[in-house]
Amino acid sequence: MSQTMQNARRAGLNTSLAASIVLLVMPCLSTAQDGVSTASAARTRYLGYLGVIPSSQEIAVEDFVNYHRHEIGRPRAGEAVGLDVRWSSDPMSEGSAFLQVGLSTALINDRQDRRSVNLALVIDKSGSMAELNKMTRVKAALLTLVSKLNDTDVLSIVVFDSEAQVLLPATRLANKQIVNSAIRSIQPGGYTNIDAGLSLGYQEALKQYRKDATNRVILLTDGIANRGVTDPDQIANGSLTYNDRGIDLSTIGVGQDLNHVLLSTLAKSGRGLFHFVADAQDIEKVFSKEVQSLLSPVAVEPKVEIEFPRGVRIDQVYGYDPKVHGNKIEIKLENMNSGMTEVILVRFSPRGSSRVPVKVKLTYYDLDQKKQVTKTERTTVSFKGRALEDSSVAKNATIAVLAQAIRDMAASCEAGRTREAERLISAAISAAYHRYPNMEDPDIKRTLAIAETYQRALSGYGRESEPYERSTVPARPTKTAMNPMPTGDFSTGNAGFSSGLRYTPPSKNCLWRMGYTVAPKWNDPLLHRLFITSEEYLAPKRPTGREQVFFANAGGTDSLLLWTAVVACKPNTTYKISFQSVSLNAGREWIPTYEILVGGERSQPQPAGYGKYAEISMLWHSGATSSTTVSIVRMPIPHGGGLIAIANIEMVEVD
Repeated sequence: MSQTMQNARRAGLNTSLAASIVLLVMPCLSTAQDGVSTASAARTRYLGYLGVIPSSQEIAVEDFVNYHRHEIGRPRAGEAVGLDVRWSSDPMSEGSAFLQVGLSTALINDRQDRRSVNLALVIDKSGSMAELNKMTRVKAALLTLVSKLNDTDVLSIVVFDSEAQVLLPATRLANKQIVNSAIRSIQPGGYTNIDAGLSLGYQEALKQYRKDATNRVILLTDGIANRGVTDPDQIANGSLTYNDRGIDLSTIGVGQDLNHVLLSTLAKSGRGLFHFVADAQDIEKVFSKEVQSLLSPVAVEPKVEIEFPRGVRIDQVYGYDPKVHGNKIEIKLENMNSGMTEVILVRFSPRGSSRVPVKVKLTYYDLDQKKQVTKTERTTVSFKGRALEDSSVAKNATIAVLAQAIRDMAASCEAGRTREAERLISAAISAAYHRYPNMEDPDIKRTLAIAETYQRALSGYGRESEPYERSTVPARPTKTAMNPMPTGDFSTGNAGFSSGLRYTPPSKNCLWRMGYTVAPKWNDPLLHRLFITSEEYLAPKRPTGREQVFFANAGGTDSLLLWTAVVACKPNTTYKISFQSVSLNAGREWIPTYEILVGGERSQPQPAGYGKYAEISMLWHSGATSSTTVSIVRMPIPHGGGLIAIANIEMVEVD
């Protein structure tokens, strides 16, 4: 086997969240884009809905600008990848221009035209998949996926919690009713052993391996590995041994409580797409519209080189990790599937020349023709005044600038500069409205809405205090201890977190039924008419005077997710995570017990205080991650009700 063929086998199909230069949009439809990773855009939108600012490392600009389909011409007959190069002057800055490189692959209009599929579904059915209706979403999506497969395709299903088991051995899809019944039977419970599930899924795929077929594992999980092998690199290395034998991997993360680093690492190593599923819109996108993309690779090891005269200044490459060598930009793209479109955008300025010749070269390995392909296009970019404003490039630039501002905003928040973060996002929003006063384009509006969500969240934090600079006095404090959990004092009310309970605004007797509210004190107004007391149950720590309390009627014989949020953290840092809680009912049999969940780890069960607040806490080391999900779970109690108060949720660095 040639070196190129060996590399092609190892490269199979990959769309991770860190890649190269800029992906942008051509005059596009409002429908979802096929064939590229969308995890960052979908997850950032979801976290914005919850009022949570994501880690800057989670925000991939290219995911935003490639979220939808681009109207780029499909490749000519016999070609795997089409190349389209165009440019536009910068409508906001005279003397600058955007170069846009568009790429596309052929559609598969008939399912009989694509390669045969040998697919192993590896489904997380751990207890965390029961939270926020994640398992229901996954099962509905899997039923959709099965309906898109051919009867001659091979499918196997592996499920895992603390252990892994084969639910459906590798078999042809002659009877889809049996497959659908197996999917509907899945019920969550137990811990999460991703490594065991992946290994068993790969073994099933190997049983029906064929060189002329697409051999793939799709992992569906919330990504919290807490049993068996939990180190992302170790899991990825184990996965790579199967990739080297011709089995590829795609990962799909479900819900908020997601180990982004693990799923991203697996996608990079496994040459597969990485998607995030939060709602019906994303489920339809991943499973209804992208079956051909998930299962039909067409080109591997694609690379774009952009060459321009010396003296041209590169102002911005949006997204990715471009390599600049003198007068050449090199962009290693991710492997390409059928039905995909994507674009690359570079903003640059001349030095002493009004017309600049540019050469764009695309190289890739064509899987069908089994040969290396090189395509070249040349154009001349003019910087003389506003010589040309290509409407598609101007649109794409607007989306890219908004996405870049969201990423820069998150980085400023991580550094404790929320005023700067608000200025960055506001400037990008203002520029978008300046370019498009009527704002009718649905694709620009989608990204603009995400940016405006974060703009509102930042303004809600207030200007008196920087949320990432709030400090408390933890056990064994460092001199620079910071609390990266700006909503943990509930000063912004019902914002920045989610809960398994239904929210009710604070009002008289609002906690008569199961649910929660956020209020400064218990008895003004009285939140439950049968629990009359002079005790106000104010937050025990009130350094700003704006602190509020999470009050809930939260009994039940099942575990209950009370509070969960995604927070930024420093890599390789130890944190103390804690909160204060008190049981409000008379009688010790009503006292709840809690667990803290963070980064796939659990605290020891700890009880609430009786009559006064008690602290529940754990120590956690961040490892390589720069963001994590913190959750508070009430363990089962033998009552249908139970009034509780939670306050002062903190995550503080310790020595």
